[in-house]
Amino acid sequence: MTSAIYAGSFDPWSIGHEAVLKAAIDVFDEIHILVAVNPSKAGLLEPTLRARIIASALDPSSDWWCVKPPFHVGSNIIISTTPGLVVEYAGHHGIRNLVRGLRSTTDFESEFNLYFSNKTIDPKIQTWAVLCPPELLHCSSTYVRSVVGNPLAKKVGTTFVAQCAMLKLPIGIGRLLDFITWASTFRFEHEQADLDLNDLRASIQGLFTTLISSKEKVAKWLANEEILGLNDFLNLSQPEVESALKLHEYPKEAVDKAWALLAQGITNKSSNLNQNKVDLTLLTTLGGTLGKQRVRLIDVRFTE
Repeated sequence: MTSAIYAGSFDPWSIGHEAVLKAAIDVFDEIHILVAVNPSKAGLLEPTLRARIIASALDPSSDWWCVKPPFHVGSNIIISTTPGLVVEYAGHHGIRNLVRGLRSTTDFESEFNLYFSNKTIDPKIQTWAVLCPPELLHCSSTYVRSVVGNPLAKKVGTTFVAQCAMLKLPIGIGRLLDFITWASTFRFEHEQADLDLNDLRASIQGLFTTLISSKEKVAKWLANEEILGLNDFLNLSQPEVESALKLHEYPKEAVDKAWALLAQGITNKSSNLNQNKVDLTLLTTLGGTLGKQRVRLIDVRFTE
């Protein structure tokens, strides 16, 4: 088995980081995502929280908030933290390959210097560079930190869990929205609509910024959170969603339940059918429609 380390500050994890990871997984059998502490960077989020956010981004249905790193996602991804040098971690785990992402010539210069520094410490270390896709050149952690919480930002470039953590808001809201995005991967193929996942993400981003701007809705979520049974719902839904996605299907029932759970959390907790309809109408109003096709963001239809 050939292993590699993808290290960085990941403050926070972005879709640019995810692109590098996907490229690395195609080459190496096992990837260690290593949250490293950079003394030259003042961290917004503490390292263990960053690791939890990464794990949640890769597997939004598991509860990463009650366990300690290292986190194992699937059979080939390990997420850990280190206060020391990356090459020290590599030597301890018998790993000789480092993966780095490059977005610009500035990145290349710093990575070039880091390459020789690592070689000085351990001559057996090899560095592999992944070039950033053109559409993600803007998506750095600095960009994410600068636009998070801004209602005009349609593309923040990170998960809703990460946004909640950065804004010190309830993680559960982010977990549900990330779950809905993940579970809706093939929604538009299923509905034969001329839309894609970017339309969904942009609309959910608008809904998210609208929700978090209401102190009343956030307060209601905090009051209702313990009785919503979020972990139970996500754990029970995970096999259903994974099975559907493998077949390129849309697990509509799981997504409908997730929207209903979110609606209940930001209004008044109720299992009453008519009240659910009212709550979901509120979310539909806030979320609006998707793209030129004007497909509804929330397409929940209850039957009596």
